[in-house]
Amino acid sequence: MHKMALARLTGASVDEIRYMEKKGFIAPSLVPLKNRQVRHYSDSDVRKVTLIIKYRRQGFTWVVAFQKTTRELASPSLFDSVPLSE
Repeated sequence: MHKMALARLTGASVDEIRYMEKKGFIAPSLVPLKNRQVRHYSDSDVRKVTLIIKYRRQGFTWVVAFQKTTRELASPSLFDSVPLSE
């Protein structure tokens, strides 16, 4: 997934995504595209960005949002795997 697609999917701005890369919160892989390298974001990156942005919108600082995201991904809630309706 490319940066613009990631931004549309997660609600993050391109600047926010660049900031997360700079801080090391996400680490996209580089893939060749014609004569250059472009960033590719994995499903894991999508989940991280989604959660970080969720916590940022709740008023948490970048560092706290990243810490909360890391904790949530390390031990997901029981409700994440249970369907809400059948």
